[in-house]
Amino acid sequence: MKPEIKDKDALIRIFKVISWLDYRRWSAESNYDFVNFSRNDLTNCEKILTHWICYITDRQMPFELVWDKGGYVFSELVHEYSRKGLPPQQILDEHYEKYKDKNGKDHFRFKSTDNVTFASRYPAYDYQNILQTLKVLNRQEYKRNIIAYIADIMRRFQSEEDLLKRIACGLHLLTYQLVRKEANPGEVIRIIDNDEEFNEKLEKFKRTSTTGKKRLWCCVRDYKKGLQHQIFNDAIREVAEEDAEQLINKWDSLPMNQIELPGDVWNNSPLFKDNLFANVIDLTSIPKSWEMPKIIRKLYDQLKNNGEVTDFYPEQFDVTFDFVPRMCNKKLVQLGLNPSAV
Repeated sequence: MKPEIKDKDALIRIFKVISWLDYRRWSAESNYDFVNFSRNDLTNCEKILTHWICYITDRQMPFELVWDKGGYVFSELVHEYSRKGLPPQQILDEHYEKYKDKNGKDHFRFKSTDNVTFASRYPAYDYQNILQTLKVLNRQEYKRNIIAYIADIMRRFQSEEDLLKRIACGLHLLTYQLVRKEANPGEVIRIIDNDEEFNEKLEKFKRTSTTGKKRLWCCVRDYKKGLQHQIFNDAIREVAEEDAEQLINKWDSLPMNQIELPGDVWNNSPLFKDNLFANVIDLTSIPKSWEMPKIIRKLYDQLKNNGEVTDFYPEQFDVTFDFVPRMCNKKLVQLGLNPSAV
C-alpha cells in the first residue's frame, strides 16, 4: 500500500528539518558510540569487528551497557580470535558461561578473562550469530577479518549500481543467515561463492530490507558517517595494499539513499503519526501497524526526483532515537517539527 501524500510541500519541509537535525546529531562528537575497548593496541579491523559484534547483541537493553561491558568483553574476544590460531568456537566458548541468578535459575552471559561480564538480552541467539560470523571469517580468503570480507564483495560487484545493498546483503548473510536458529557457515560460504545464489538472496533481501534489520543498517550507517567511518577507512588501508584508496573512494561515493531507516520503537512511536504526519499524509492509506522504515522509504520514493529533497535520505529519520525521548514524550513534537512552524 502506497501512502497518499496530502501536503507535498509540508512533507518536503519535514524532510529538510530531519536532514538538518541528523547533520547536527552527527556533527556532535558526544553523540558517537564510543566502544570501551579492553586494550589500546587493537587494529582498526579488530575495532570494526568488535563494533559489529556489539551490534549483534544490541537488542532491548541500554545501548550504553552494550558499548561499555559488551565492548570490553568482545574486543578481548576479537583480539584473541584475530591473533591466535585456536578454533573460532573454542575462543568463543572461553568467553561464554552459564551462571545462576539470585533465585538459582540458569542463565548465560559473555565474559572476559578478568571477569568483566556482559549478559545480553538473548545470549543463546547472540552466541549462534557470533559463532557463524567467526566461522565464516575464518576462511583463508578472509583471514578472520571482516574488512577483507567486505572488500571482497566490493571488488566482485564494484560496477553494480546497488553495490551498497550488495554489501549490506553480504553482511546480513555473514551473521544472520542461520539454519533453524543455528550457525551454518557452510551454507553462507556456498551462497557467497555462487553469483546466481547470491543474486537470489539479494532480491529477497531487497524485498525485506525495511523489516527486522535494524542492527545491520545501524552498522552500515556508522561505517559511512561518524567516528566509525574513519576507523572503517583506516581498516581498509590495513587489508588492501594496491587498491586501498580506490576501495575507500568507492565506499565514500556509495549513495546514502540505499541505506534503510533502522526500525525501532522510537521511530515507530504513534506520536509521529498522530502529530507530525496527521495533516501531511492520508493516515487511512497506511497500515495501522505504522512500520516507519517502510513508510519513510515509500514517501521518499515518491519525492526522490524532487530537487528539494536531494539532501535527505530515509536513514536520517533515525534521529528520532534522540528526538522522541526528549520531545515527543514531553508532547513537544508539534512545537519542534510542525511543518507550519518551519
